Amino acid sequence: MLIAHRWFGLIVALAVVITGLTGAVIPYQDHIRSLVAGEVWDVSPPVPGAPVLSGLELKRIVEEETGGAVSFIQLVPDADHASSVFVSAQTGEPPLPFQQYFLDPYTGDIRARVKFAELSDGPINIAPFLVSVHYSLAAGQTGRLILGVVALAWLLLSIAGLVLTFSRRRSPSFWRHWGRAWRLRRRGAHKVRLCDFHRATGLWLAPLTFVFTWSAVAFNLDAVHEPVQRMLGAQGLYEPVDNPAPDAGQAMPPERAEEVGARLMQAQADQRGFTVRGPEALSFRPYANVIGYYARTSLDGPTETGSTAVWFDQASGRLIEFRQQFGETSADAFDKSLRLLHTGEMFGEGYKLVISLFGLIVAATALAGVFLWLRNSRRSAPSPMGED
Repeated sequence: MLIAHRWFGLIVALAVVITGLTGAVIPYQDHIRSLVAGEVWDVSPPVPGAPVLSGLELKRIVEEETGGAVSFIQLVPDADHASSVFVSAQTGEPPLPFQQYFLDPYTGDIRARVKFAELSDGPINIAPFLVSVHYSLAAGQTGRLILGVVALAWLLLSIAGLVLTFSRRRSPSFWRHWGRAWRLRRRGAHKVRLCDFHRATGLWLAPLTFVFTWSAVAFNLDAVHEPVQRMLGAQGLYEPVDNPAPDAGQAMPPERAEEVGARLMQAQADQRGFTVRGPEALSFRPYANVIGYYARTSLDGPTETGSTAVWFDQASGRLIEFRQQFGETSADAFDKSLRLLHTGEMFGEGYKLVISLFGLIVAATALAGVFLWLRNSRRSAPSPMGED
């Protein structure tokens, strides 16, 4: 187990350091954008009390500018930051030169046109680039697969490391012996203190390590995550909405879709006994003949965004499916909670600080393990031949 822990650790160390350091800063994406691209990201009302435009108005502006289609839009733009709108080409049309538009939510002026996470398009993309590195090493699906495997390996080596801290002595004083593994000695050789740091931080961070490693598997390694979830009784939070018998007619206009979605959401609230706190977003899926309306509700718990949704036929408005953020089973709720803890969308700014500290300490713990290995390998290496 010790050998497996060492070699798994060496194999995944670089990825752990990269994801730890990027994970420490991406909870503060808004601050990064304000710092490096405030002229694009920060907005203020042209006159005191001026209202922001609706998300549907911003959708219309981008579609008129590009000839493309906006499939997802926040209904109430942020009053302090530029609105980010993603657009794609219409079916059968060539790709658009830009994928993401930043607009002034008060005037609708386009402040920037970029490809997502493309650094050459300007500093506004620094934060998205860090996100791309964190979730996929900026290498697309290949990077996601690599990080999914790394996350699984990291989880296993963390479990091995935990077992290795157990006392080898068969003694009734197990807890006293194990308690020493959690301590940092103030005196001793550099190697001793480095070893203490690597072992003790691994123990201290074990609960959060489980949260972040298994949620990373959930994000990036479906082949492992989905069978485990099904075994635990999950129904699946991200299965595509199915509308096998769509109603005849043209898709309703976005303004009508917002009205229908709000009405269906309120009907579900009355039926299921939850409270609707405000509109969140509209999702348009013409290939599936459905429209999704998202709202912030009492079912969303301590999260920053609303993910309670009703899906309905895009022509008639007939309800297809109701979905709440945490699903219908305890396994789905557990899965979603881990994902939200990973992304920092729960518990506000205080928890984001916890994520940042975790990322920094994890990177330091991984580096400490590498330094220990290097130190041991140099000591065990044979002396060079031919020395004077």
